[in-house]
Amino acid sequence: MRCRLFFVAAALSCLAFVSCGTTKPLGNSFYERNVGDFSERVLGNGIPVVVKKNAGSRIDVVRVVFEGGVPLVPRSLSGVEELTVDLMVHGSSKYPYQQIQKMCYDRSFAVTSSSGKDFSSVSLTCIHRDLSDALDILADGILNPLFSGKDFAQALALAADSLQSRKASPEGALGIAVSEGIFAGHPYSSTVSVNDESVSRLKLDDVKSHHRKLLDSSRMSIVVVGNLSDGEIDDLAGKLEGYFGSIENGGYVRPEIPQVGIQGGKIIVPCAAAGEVGYIEGMFRCPERDSPDYIPYVLATMFLDDSLFDVVRERNGAVYSVGSGVVGARRLLGAVSLYKATKAEGLGGMVREAISAFPKSEKEIKARLDMYKNKYITSIFENSRSAGGIASNIISSMMYRSSPSEYLLRPSQVRAVSPSDVMAAYRKYIEPLSREDAEIRWVVVSGAGSAEKFEL
Repeated sequence: MRCRLFFVAAALSCLAFVSCGTTKPLGNSFYERNVGDFSERVLGNGIPVVVKKNAGSRIDVVRVVFEGGVPLVPRSLSGVEELTVDLMVHGSSKYPYQQIQKMCYDRSFAVTSSSGKDFSSVSLTCIHRDLSDALDILADGILNPLFSGKDFAQALALAADSLQSRKASPEGALGIAVSEGIFAGHPYSSTVSVNDESVSRLKLDDVKSHHRKLLDSSRMSIVVVGNLSDGEIDDLAGKLEGYFGSIENGGYVRPEIPQVGIQGGKIIVPCAAAGEVGYIEGMFRCPERDSPDYIPYVLATMFLDDSLFDVVRERNGAVYSVGSGVVGARRLLGAVSLYKATKAEGLGGMVREAISAFPKSEKEIKARLDMYKNKYITSIFENSRSAGGIASNIISSMMYRSSPSEYLLRPSQVRAVSPSDVMAAYRKYIEPLSREDAEIRWVVVSGAGSAEKFEL
């Protein structure tokens, strides 16, 4: 069985084909069948509320989203937003943490947080009948978090331990190297979690200050997924107005994110745990999410993955796993991942050979294209089997596309791609990497004295 472990997902927490380009769909019957499940409200202060009916489900999901992310956080305070939203679910003025835990256990609901490069969220997942009670816990945690010194010290200690674990593991060291090397000087150089600079600097006052910045109606939105009637949606909107309608507009402006540079030589990172094995990423230019080239490019990388597997792993036995993907958020870079590389000599030549082995004709592309389209569409919608997964698709569409329901157009967008589109994307973005002077920047993590041996 072919084992393709895209370890960059674990290392960077951002390898995913999460949004399509704007290729004009041939037909959008799927969209037309499902878009009627959406409704939108706007609170008095401008906070949008997007509701997606999920017929037949007994589970409701509410996510309060805070846009902005790491570009608004100085590198010296990296991790402050993650700590802030985490502490929002660790007790509030009305609900001590122990009481929240007991209620969550007794009623089987969950109040959680997550943080990413461009936005963070605080989420509620509950049985429909408990929505009102659980919503009160969610809202009080967001509006009136306890922010105790004890909880902050514990959360920071856990974050520090996680940082040390990442630094000690080859995969984690690779992710850190990309942030500090590839993204050096870029808004994404601030990390979602704490880094060496911030872990000893962050104070509880930083969290309290960041909390005040998050409570800005111009950077907030609310997504709800559940089997709600129109009347229940109206009632819910009224409750949300009561909770969040008085939050003031702080004048948030979405930050401009420049293109990520790939200039510079190979980045070498020693890691004792790697031994003589290499954990390697090659970064290069790829189309952005809003480019008409994006979907054809993603499909082209699926062909590339087969070539990389056949040449680098099967024929040469040089790696445990190999593949390609994208890294970033609003701005992207392409990535070739070489996981557990054991053959250092000529490794780059193997990659270039695999790139050159791409199908040479549109007829060859057509023979496998439908298979890859099905795989792509499945990867987009596999999470939609749960209310939480649907909420994630909606938020991605809101953050990176024109509307909450845009993701429903993706099947027709993918189906519209022709073999010539895929060939054009390969020739523009991937084929140039087959040259020895290709614009690709390598990051290599291996044991001391071993990383330099990998010929790329």
